[in-house]
Amino acid sequence: MKSLQLQLTIGLLLSLIVSFIVLWSMTGSTLQQLAEDYLAGHLAHDGESIMQAVSLTADQQIAVDTTIVEPVYKRPLSGNYYLVTTSAGSIKSDSLAGQGFEVPLLSSGQTLRFFNPGPDGQPLLILAQAFSLKGVRVTVAVAEDFSKALGMIDAVQQGYTKLALALLMALIAIQIIILRAGFKPLKKIQHQLQALEEGELYQLETDVPKEVVGLVNEVNDLLRIMDQRLQRKRNSLGDLAHALKTPLTVLQQLAHEDEITHHTDVQAQLITQTSNMHRIIDRVLKRVRLAGPGSVYTSFDVEQEITDLIHAMKRIHHDKQLLIHAEFNGVKSLMIDREDMLELTGNLMDNACKWCERQVVIRFHADNQLLIVVEDDGNGAPDSALPALSQRGIRLDERIDGQGLGLSIAQAITDQYDGALTFSRSAALGGFCVQAVLHLRSASI
Repeated sequence: MKSLQLQLTIGLLLSLIVSFIVLWSMTGSTLQQLAEDYLAGHLAHDGESIMQAVSLTADQQIAVDTTIVEPVYKRPLSGNYYLVTTSAGSIKSDSLAGQGFEVPLLSSGQTLRFFNPGPDGQPLLILAQAFSLKGVRVTVAVAEDFSKALGMIDAVQQGYTKLALALLMALIAIQIIILRAGFKPLKKIQHQLQALEEGELYQLETDVPKEVVGLVNEVNDLLRIMDQRLQRKRNSLGDLAHALKTPLTVLQQLAHEDEITHHTDVQAQLITQTSNMHRIIDRVLKRVRLAGPGSVYTSFDVEQEITDLIHAMKRIHHDKQLLIHAEFNGVKSLMIDREDMLELTGNLMDNACKWCERQVVIRFHADNQLLIVVEDDGNGAPDSALPALSQRGIRLDERIDGQGLGLSIAQAITDQYDGALTFSRSAALGGFCVQAVLHLRSASI
């Protein structure tokens, strides 16, 4: 599952890192350029001073008056050096201590700046300038050890790096805080959706950022439409059942008319079928009453609903004086449609009450899935007949009233929840045992 917050965090983090790397690189190069420009200005001044000390001899040879040259150019390996070059030869500073560096002879007015290794291998920044002395081209190259400037640049850059890393960490922390604050309304919507699934809410709150207000309104409209459709279907089902009762009553009365009583086979068939239809209609009306006006999103209160269902079963099968025991094992509420749950448990318990001698047990277990077990102390069913029990209309004993639809309906409901319905003999009571497994999103245990 993709996370917008994670994607934004990674994107902003990468952009911050790239930005700081670019700034770090530009800072280093800018500092070096500034140091070179500053040192080049100093070397240009020294070059002009040295040129003032250069003179021509009678035989057109150059000479340097060292008395007016700065002392640093006289001290051996001081880090400051000069080289004066003409077409006739060159003069080195005493600080070079017999060593030297190559500089090309430049044209008049030309300037050249470059790096070259010094006497001790240190980097030298060399500034070469071309002058004209009485018609003679003279190139004055002044050099200075650049390692000190590089050391200062490194120190500044290390300090900047530490500061930049601290600032980067602070910006990342601020970014995370801002993102969490920005996504807080979406977390609220997520919690509301969970509350909606649990039946605690029926609509999402519309006090949300404008970027998602359209989505929230669409979800609320969809919830309202689904609830209205479900309610209309339930009402239509009830209205249809009520509407069929009147013509069904007429058909039942026709079965006792004189014209029909002479045809005993027709009368028996008419009475049987109209009685079956009457039971089906009563069953549908009972379903509608059980479902009630509640929303499809309301959670199923297991203890309350099953307790009420047990009382209803005892009243329906009052002739048996039933002992119905329920074990909830900590299962309190289920995220399931109330009508589906009442239909499933009602059919399973009604089937057990019909076939039992007196005792029925219903058990609930919930872990990663829901398990409902219904057992009775009746005669049970032979193993060979168990696979066919979930088929519509299959009944093993015609003496018991019913349409043979209960277990098939239970099978359909378990299939709807990606579950399974299995039949066996009860090890505890000796009668019939049904196990229904349903996969639910969540269950309160």
